[in-house]
Formats: sequence, structure tokens, C-alpha cells
Amino acid sequence: MNEHPLPKPVPPLEPVPAAHSRIVLTGPPAAGKSTIGRLLADRLGLPLTDTDANIVDRHGVIADIFVTRGEDHFRRLEREVVRKALRRLLDRPGIVSLGGGAILNSGTRAQLLHPAIKVVHIDIDVDTVAPRLNAPHRPLLRGSGSAVENWLALVSEREPLYEQVATFRVQASNSPPSTVVNRIVDVLTGLQRAEEYAKYQQTKENP
Repeated sequence: MNEHPLPKPVPPLEPVPAAHSRIVLTGPPAAGKSTIGRLLADRLGLPLTDTDANIVDRHGVIADIFVTRGEDHFRRLEREVVRKALRRLLDRPGIVSLGGGAILNSGTRAQLLHPAIKVVHIDIDVDTVAPRLNAPHRPLLRGSGSAVENWLALVSEREPLYEQVATFRVQASNSPPSTVVNRIVDVLTGLQRAEEYAKYQQTKENP
């Protein structure tokens, strides 16, 4: 009788690592979340929900909503779109790209802390983002200061909230969106391997 049985092999990973993930992209305005979301969805074969695009489709241009109805009204519209998108994400794998200010809502932050959701925060520096900031569709960057000054103040104010919900952070400064997507997939693959290994270890310990 063999006193040292061979260990059971680790179960194979899914053919496409991270293709069954529930991913949410967060980050400041002009971080490239929409573009990164589209490329990531193509890479993983997952459906993408861009909440800002959904708001535009249903209610019109976001900058116009700010001007005619005010930020509070916009945030109510945004919360409803985000709430539904995150609930659908729990039903099936996919990617949700959030507007930069969506994390201001406490209900949204509570949803993002669900253990099934991987929140990927896109970090970007002001030098990389500066050429993108004068677009007319960014109403929160208008004001008494320059667009860059207003962006920096906004990021500083929201940083604790971004950190509160992030599963991990990815650097997008001086990087094309395709490189950012590669970084995201690498981290998600590592997380999946760790989760699969933890399940395997648990099965070994509790056969």
C-alpha cells in the first residue's frame, strides 16, 4: 500500500482568466474609464454598461442636466442608473464603468463593497489628464479656478471614497488604454488564481 498518495492536481483555471469576473471601473473624470471599459469588455468577452452613456441615452446630455436641473437632480438620476447596473452585475459577469462622481452616493459605495464585485480604480496624474479637461461635457470642472485646479480639488475630495471601495488600483498615467487593460487583466488573473487555490486548499482540508 502506498503510504504517500499523490496529491490531487490543482483544478484547471477557466480557459479565459477573469472572463467570469464582475468588474466595476472607478476613477476621476477624464481617466479614460469609458475607453478602458470598451477594450476590457472586448478582451474578456463580457458585456459593458457605461452608466454615463446610459444617462445620456435616457435623459440627455449630462452638462445640460447640470445647467437646467442642477447637480442634485443629476445625482438622483445617476444613482438610479448605477443601482440597477450593479444589481444586474450580481446576476451575471460583466463590466460597469461608473462616472467619476458616482461614489459620492453612500448606497453606491455599499453596493461596491459586495464580495463578488472587483472594483478597479484607474489612477492618473494631472499631466496626463490635463489636455482632456477643457471638454464642454465636464461641468464640474468649470468654476472660478482653472480646469486643472478644479480637477485636482475634486480628486483630493473624493480620494478617501475611491480608496474605500477599490479592490485594487491600476496606473494609467502616460500609458495607452491597451496597456492599462493588460495591467487589469494581469491583476484579475492573479486574484482568480488565488481564489481557485484557496478553494482547492479548502477541499483538501475538508474532503
